[in-house]
Amino acid sequence: MIGVYGMGGLGKTTLVQEVGKKAEKDELFDDFVFVDVTETPDIKKIQTIITKKLGLKFEDEKEDESERANKLYSRMKDKNILLIIDNIWEELDLKTVGIPSGADRGRSKMLMTTRKEDVLEKMGSTYNFRMNILNEVEAWRLFKIMAGYFLQLMACN
Repeated sequence: MIGVYGMGGLGKTTLVQEVGKKAEKDELFDDFVFVDVTETPDIKKIQTIITKKLGLKFEDEKEDESERANKLYSRMKDKNILLIIDNIWEELDLKTVGIPSGADRGRSKMLMTTRKEDVLEKMGSTYNFRMNILNEVEAWRLFKIMAGYFLQLMACN
């Protein structure tokens, strides 16, 4: 479990999406799932997104959260999946959703984003990386790179 945290607007989502694209291109996992949790998580919606991305279906749409979690858990256990959980505001109980964690995770990996490091710690994330704003030197360097890129694009048109 890897976490990326920092204030809003720094590019956490973009970063993890790029990591996911690179991992997919390099065929490091059998499946890739990106789910946006939002400020008010809807467990059933999260479960539905994950099952659809994995090509799974619940036989009975009227199943309650715990029945869906048990089925999702058994289907995800021991798989090789990159699960990106984005925009976590408060601790998300992975067991309630049906996401294997710890030793049950198999070869799967989880990449999570949040604004608060303590959310990652409560969820058991093992490696947490803080994203900061750019300092003046870094910002100027990035500006020059991007300005050069845009000038090249304009010259081609």
